[in-house]
Amino acid sequence: MCITRPDRKNGLTSPTNILQVLAIFVLVGFTAIHFVLVLQYTYGAFFYIMMITSCIFCAATVVSKTICTLSDPADRGLAKDSKSTYGKEKPPFDRAKQGHVITIDSYCQICTTTVDTSSRHCSQCNKCILRFDHHCDYINNCVGRHNYMYYMALLLCATVYSLIIVSNILYILYHFCFREAQFFVRLGRESPTIFGYTVSSATVISLLVILLVLAVIAFVLVSNLCRLHLYLIWHGWTTWDYYCRPKAERAQHSYWKYEAELEGRVEFSITELSSSPTSTTDVELRSTPSHKLPKKLCKVLKPINKTSPMPPHSV
Repeated sequence: MCITRPDRKNGLTSPTNILQVLAIFVLVGFTAIHFVLVLQYTYGAFFYIMMITSCIFCAATVVSKTICTLSDPADRGLAKDSKSTYGKEKPPFDRAKQGHVITIDSYCQICTTTVDTSSRHCSQCNKCILRFDHHCDYINNCVGRHNYMYYMALLLCATVYSLIIVSNILYILYHFCFREAQFFVRLGRESPTIFGYTVSSATVISLLVILLVLAVIAFVLVSNLCRLHLYLIWHGWTTWDYYCRPKAERAQHSYWKYEAELEGRVEFSITELSSSPTSTTDVELRSTPSHKLPKKLCKVLKPINKTSPMPPHSV
């Protein structure tokens, strides 16, 4: 008996990933502690600077994470093709049994339709993702062309936000350790408090050190991930390209390789695709001269070039 299941719509579609819950818990926890505990020990202009920047980047992080989670990065051709299994019950992708789900002519045997040459079939979402980058457990969703911009915004905002928290804690620890008397005079209080209860300076310093260690760990992890994706963008690669393409082949591959010759690239892409229609380029588009295509549409075609089709050995 073949077990079937529909594809996952977005990051809120079951099953929920434990890392997704952990990411939400960490974000909410850091934000609550930062605004309730840390910011109360800042004063003057520095307080307003920290408050405003923290609110901005916290909100930006939450919004970008929400968009990444709720977006559907599927290849748009799945919904356009009435014969595809998009949104329907279908057998899950089993790499051990099925091997190469997408054939060399860009036909997905599970989605039963022709997809873009940059699309890959995700085993967890059970659908093809346009310009597939990777499946992120922290948003419980795939990252592809349709939500990659918001994913990068999430990484950048989370990096800056964690850096703000780290710098604020260091600032307070410095005053606690070296200027404690002057520090409390400027704060207008005689001793440190937590939720209205008077505590010792050692207690506050211990809590701040623990929070600092956790914030530094978060900053290192997020900033390294952000640095990796900036590196990939610079070379015109996806995470899939970086980890799955052979090194020699990856060195020759770049989505932005023909940036300087936009019209030539569009003409090449249209000619290249004429023998194998894709989900993002229709017949009338292929018959349109490249100089008549709008610039916005030319940008949409950027990921299509002679190195983007899937190699025979790839999935």
